Amino acid sequence: MSGGDTPKLAQDEPSEKVKPIDENTISPTNDTETAAANDSDDSKARPHDTPTPPKVASFDDPEAQALVISSLKSQILDLSIQVTQLNGKLIRSYDRISDLEDSLHSSTTKLDSSTSRISSLERERTQHLSALDTGLLVERTHVTAELTRLMEKASEEAIHRGEAESRRTEIERELDDLSASLFEQANVMVRDARGQKALSDRRANEAEVALRAAEEAVQSMQQSLQQMQHDKDEAEKTLRDMKGKSRVVDRPDPVASLRLLNSHAPYYEFLSFISHLRSLHLPASQPPAITTLLPLPFIARLLSEDMEPTVRLDLAPSLN
Repeated sequence: MSGGDTPKLAQDEPSEKVKPIDENTISPTNDTETAAANDSDDSKARPHDTPTPPKVASFDDPEAQALVISSLKSQILDLSIQVTQLNGKLIRSYDRISDLEDSLHSSTTKLDSSTSRISSLERERTQHLSALDTGLLVERTHVTAELTRLMEKASEEAIHRGEAESRRTEIERELDDLSASLFEQANVMVRDARGQKALSDRRANEAEVALRAAEEAVQSMQQSLQQMQHDKDEAEKTLRDMKGKSRVVDRPDPVASLRLLNSHAPYYEFLSFISHLRSLHLPASQPPAITTLLPLPFIARLLSEDMEPTVRLDLAPSLN
């Protein structure tokens, strides 16, 4: 409903106001006309009755005057009732107009608020689209794809790290097995030396002294190995703590920055020895036989430079 529309009254409301009739303004002519109209209405209502000649009322007849007066009073009463009804309808129409105006005002207010809300939403939409065009905002699909790629890369790095850890563990186990076999071979050689020294009474005491010295050397080596193992465990624990604290940022390994020389012959002999051990494919519980390792250059160098000078007493001038 627009602001220029006017409220419609009820269909039964008259278009013109009915003016009340005062009894003092009634003239005899009106009384005569009214009576004639009533007679004509009665004649129309009774079409089959025998027509009677119209009666001419006399102004001096009191009965006619009383009849006219009573008819006018009844008409006046009906008109008063109609005026009262029309006044009630008019009041109700005014109330209806007020309600419609209030409804119009409320609708206008709601329309203004909706218009302002639509304008703000349009501005937000324009800003959002401009941010997407300029790159300030990124779509969810791009972010999801990037996160998926990073997760895949992290998984691959974790797999490579696990493989490197497994290789390092395997090398350490091989070194432990090699050290155990070397110590076992050294013990065998010491026992053989003891048997040979027992054949000579003159060298018995010297052999005992040398044996004590060898045992002390072995104990010191064991203590050194234990201390090295303890230091290694502490270093690994510290490394794990540092890696646990810095999972995202990769820090350079200080061990990787050390320069290792690989231009000397023992290094290549050690590499060939490790390659030979890897080519054996033996289970971890069964170490390789000593006889198969003695011809290797690395073991021969250990025997000639490290072990034989410690167990051969004839090469020590101070003891002889």
